[in-house]
Amino acid sequence: MFDIHTSSCVSLNDVDAEIERLLSSNPSRVVDAARYHFSAGGARVRAQLGLDAASALNLSPQASMACALAPELLHNASLIHDDLQDGDVMRRGTPAVWSRYGKGIAISTGDLLISAAYMAITSHPQPAAALHVMHDAIAITIAGQTADCCAGQPPPEDCASIAAKKSGPLLALPIRLALIAAKVPGQEIVISAGSALAVAYQTLDDISDRVADLENGITNICLSLEAVGHAPAVAQMIACNRAYSALETAKQDASALQNGAGASLLNLADYLETQLKDIANAP
Repeated sequence: MFDIHTSSCVSLNDVDAEIERLLSSNPSRVVDAARYHFSAGGARVRAQLGLDAASALNLSPQASMACALAPELLHNASLIHDDLQDGDVMRRGTPAVWSRYGKGIAISTGDLLISAAYMAITSHPQPAAALHVMHDAIAITIAGQTADCCAGQPPPEDCASIAAKKSGPLLALPIRLALIAAKVPGQEIVISAGSALAVAYQTLDDISDRVADLENGITNICLSLEAVGHAPAVAQMIACNRAYSALETAKQDASALQNGAGASLLNLADYLETQLKDIANAP
């Protein structure tokens, strides 16, 4: 188990161990479902963003854990609920929580992870301010998810807005929490960067999920562009170009943050750009 009093730094393995510790306090069917969800893997992108920003800002291990753990828990809660709402039966190559354990358990599992995130944030050195931005991130994410569920196939302009609201807040949250802990400005800059990265992320997902989204009537930027008259290949090209533009915005924002706090965002933008180029160059 991670010990904030003896550990000098925090790793992703420490974050996973802390998730297990939070879950193990009250064994239940819901806890089993949460463990099952995490056992399927995941890149822990938000946790890494928090750890990297905390390191750049010289935060304590306790603060680093809070910046990494709370956003990661919230993200995974959103995945569990999103799979249920979209009817996606698979997640990371295994049955989604709702399709394995049932809808009621899935709802409760997501709720448990949200509650655990609030427990995790109590270790933040500025808990009141941290709680404020965490609620802000959750509220905007919910608004984006609600818009997505109600949208059908929205106009192309609305797809970016939905993506930014659904995923942007939880991408920005780890950095926002680190800035608050270090008492460094830049909240609006990080929010803008998170929104831009979310558009690129969603574009990649939409390109790979086009066929499945067409069958299930799920919001998809490529299908939205096709609905206004573009051929599939042209729609994909337009979507990629818009994603490239969003990544440029994200890079500019990340570079503007003080003390290298945006370095991890720059790395993520470079990774997403590489993924887009691979798609564009695919035969």
